[in-house]
Amino acid sequence: MGVICVLPARLSSTRIPRKPLQEIAGRALIEWAWRAARRVKEFDRVVIATDSPEVGSAARGFSAEVVMTRPEHRSGTDRVEEAAVKLGAGDRDVVVNFQADEPFVDPPTVAAAVRAASEAGDAGPEIVTLAAPIRDRHEWASPGVVKIARAPDGRVLYFSRSGIPHVREGEPVFGGRDPVFLRHIGVYACRRPALGRWAGLPESRLEALEKLEQLRALEAGMRIRVQVGPATEPGIDLPADLERAERVLTG
Repeated sequence: MGVICVLPARLSSTRIPRKPLQEIAGRALIEWAWRAARRVKEFDRVVIATDSPEVGSAARGFSAEVVMTRPEHRSGTDRVEEAAVKLGAGDRDVVVNFQADEPFVDPPTVAAAVRAASEAGDAGPEIVTLAAPIRDRHEWASPGVVKIARAPDGRVLYFSRSGIPHVREGEPVFGGRDPVFLRHIGVYACRRPALGRWAGLPESRLEALEKLEQLRALEAGMRIRVQVGPATEPGIDLPADLERAERVLTG
C-alpha cells in the first residue's frame, strides 16, 4: 500500500483570479501548498494535477511532479481521481486530495488522517478530512470559512459556509479542550475505491447550494470522519487572505 498526495490546481478561480500563481512572500501559492505537503512524511509521492500548461510549467520550475488533466472537471475531487488513474493507484492505496490553497496545514494532523484512512475497515470511515478550532466570531461568521458539525465519535454531520452549530441562546464560546466550533481544512484522505465512488457521483442538491464538493459524498451516505488538529491559519479563499498570508509568511 502506498500514499499518494495530489494537489489539484486550476487557474479559473472565481474569487481570486489566477489563484495558484498568486505570489505570496516571493513564492507562488501553489509552491507554498506543495512545500506544506512535502513536510508530511507519510506521503510516498506528492503530485500537482492541473489542466493549465502555465501552472504545470511553474510547478516544474520548483521541481514538483506534474500530471496534466482534462479542463472540464467540476471539482478538485474529479481532477484528483483522473490523476490517481494516470498514476496507477491501486485499490489498497490511499489517495490524499490536498487543496492547493492550504499552505498552513499542520503535518501531524495530516499524518493522523492518513493513518486513519489506511487502517479503516469495512465499517470505518471512507473519507478522513481535517479541521481546526475556530478562533473567533469573525471566522465563524465568514462564508469564506467552511464549518463542520460533528458527532462525539468524529463523524461529520454537515459542512456549511454558515456559522454552525447555531447558538440559540447566548454567544458561541470558542476554543476549549473539545471544541464544538470547527473550521474545515481542505485535505481528504481515502482509499482508491472511495475516491472513485465520490468522483462518480452526480452533483448533489446541497453541493450546488453551498458550492462544497464534500457535500456530494455526505449526501450520498459516504462515511466521513474529521481529524481535529491545533488552531492554524486558514487557507486562501478571498483576496484579503493573500495579504494575511503575506504577513504570516514574512513575519
